[in-house]
Amino acid sequence: MRYSPSPPLRLFRRFILSVEYNGLQGALAHSWHRLFSSLKNHGFSGTFERAFVKAPAAPPSPVRSSPHPFDLEHGTDTGGWISGGDLAASTLSALYSTIYLGIAPSAMRAALAVSPIAPDDYTFVDIGCGKGRALLIAAELPFRRLLGVELAPELCAIANANIALNPDWKSRISVMNGDATTFVYPEGPLFIFLYTPFLLPVVRRFQANLEGQLRRSPRPAYLLYANLFNTEADALADRSYPDTIEASSLFQRTFDTVYPLAPDEIMTERPDAKFLRFVLYRTGLAD
Repeated sequence: MRYSPSPPLRLFRRFILSVEYNGLQGALAHSWHRLFSSLKNHGFSGTFERAFVKAPAAPPSPVRSSPHPFDLEHGTDTGGWISGGDLAASTLSALYSTIYLGIAPSAMRAALAVSPIAPDDYTFVDIGCGKGRALLIAAELPFRRLLGVELAPELCAIANANIALNPDWKSRISVMNGDATTFVYPEGPLFIFLYTPFLLPVVRRFQANLEGQLRRSPRPAYLLYANLFNTEADALADRSYPDTIEASSLFQRTFDTVYPLAPDEIMTERPDAKFLRFVLYRTGLAD
């Protein structure tokens, strides 16, 4: 069943995010504070309207409006900042989606360059591919096949439009509208990419799905995680995704590197974020 963003759904999603970051007690306290503040400022009817009829306007995007250099070079649309709460979906996994923000090409290329694989042996799978920028960058290498999995149909449509612009992309890349927690991976060696597309409850379900398939059909597999940070110290201190992934003995850390964004990428991505951390995991089932 497909559903679209609505004020009640946005409120419920906001509560789930608050639980994730603040715990249940903190989330309930924050929600009560917001409720009483809204009743004080807008009255009962205004609070009801904001909650169930028309949500207040979202804060301005932190992303500047100038096109990304990658899009200027290729004529694509991979830029922008889109909250997961503003996208339609068909499963409840969307309640835990984060944002769409394209990966910085300079850092992505650097991370792929030091990966210890022969790309022509592997299928590249971008989980939560959004508009497809990481897929287009990965296509610069001779991966055997490139697949994108994206929960939001709007982003799938944009990704497919981008892919159609280039005959090589069109012949090698495919994007499907689906849920990472139930996606069936193709046979053969896998190189899987995650740019923090969802919060930890879905990370665990994604990982369980992947691990189950790898144990049933053992083959070489790598998982590359990326996240964007304001400072290098913040990047190195982050433990949320790594701790979750490393809770399974199947995933063994291969490298952990922080790359600065190129100056022109800082100007067009989040202006306050300047570093990308990449952590590569090799499964115990890899050759």
